[in-house]
Amino acid sequence: MRKVPVFCSAIIFISILLFLGCGKNSTSSEKNAPGSSSGASGSASQQAVARFLEDPNQIVAQVDDTPLTFADMEKRAKGFLTDAIRTEHLIIPSNKMDEAIEYYRKRSIRTFIFKTVLMNEAIRQKIQVTPADRANSLQTLAATMRRRNWTTNDFFNKGPLDPETMHKEFEDGIVIEKLWNVAVRSKLKISQEEIDHSIQEIVKTNEFSVMTLEKIRKQILDGADFAEVARNVSQCQSKKDGGDLGVIPRGLLPKAADDVAFKLEVGEISPVVHSTMGYHLLKVTEKIPPKEKTETSPATPEKIRLSQILLREVPINRKRIMDTIQHVKLETAKNEFYKSLLKKASVECMIYPELNAEFAGKKE
Repeated sequence: MRKVPVFCSAIIFISILLFLGCGKNSTSSEKNAPGSSSGASGSASQQAVARFLEDPNQIVAQVDDTPLTFADMEKRAKGFLTDAIRTEHLIIPSNKMDEAIEYYRKRSIRTFIFKTVLMNEAIRQKIQVTPADRANSLQTLAATMRRRNWTTNDFFNKGPLDPETMHKEFEDGIVIEKLWNVAVRSKLKISQEEIDHSIQEIVKTNEFSVMTLEKIRKQILDGADFAEVARNVSQCQSKKDGGDLGVIPRGLLPKAADDVAFKLEVGEISPVVHSTMGYHLLKVTEKIPPKEKTETSPATPEKIRLSQILLREVPINRKRIMDTIQHVKLETAKNEFYKSLLKKASVECMIYPELNAEFAGKKE
């Protein structure tokens, strides 16, 4: 096997892949979580690693003319593992540590291949990063890091790789995001037919919810226990209490439900009620009449103890529908774009030959 000086191939740190929306493509073939049993983990893999440990400058994977050495793979794999343990509170038994590090070695290789194929295409298309691109990416990174209670400086200084490499990862991530914009996102079109179809599906979903509650109402009238059905079906937080909402005054519920609830007799089951919350079946279990003001106590309004079974309504929001369609189409188009580039690339994994089967599909 050829030997070269250690080449620090920039494998995008997984957080960058996630916040740029690229991570699914790079790791979609990973089926075994860290520390889980893997058919690929065994004496053959251990022997392969042992051979590369003798000379860490050996190449473990290559995309066209860009190599990844064992030393670089190992540094990144251990960094990713350490970061997962620290930030995701990953607990790995000592007897599973070898499997865990192998998982992250393979993840590093997959990400290297994914990233290198895209970076090569970005170079071919002469993608240039502007200050505005960098500013937008920093804003996105800041929002992502807030979920870790980190700042952007924490990302660069506390990440699994050294600060210089983390900055390089970030810059490469911006390039790939711009490549997605130029080669994929800008070409997406959403037709009126797609929007209409999505609206029809939402309408069908809501109609099904109404039909479901009508069937449930009949079952309850025939003797089924309201509270038990609520525990199994309702989408309201009150399901854990059998649908019991407690004692409530007028005006607390959405008006449509409020109007019906306060006309029910104790034990009566309402018809299906449509409100801004969704679709309800209501049952009054107690009525508390209003009290007039006295010298010692203020007036109190009429109250009821109410239970409900609620199925949420899926709102018809055209912007949200278009955003959802665009997201699905974008992920599909990005995956197809990556696969098309993969078909043209020369990809080889030397340390884990079984991974080459993942890329054999490019010749299909």
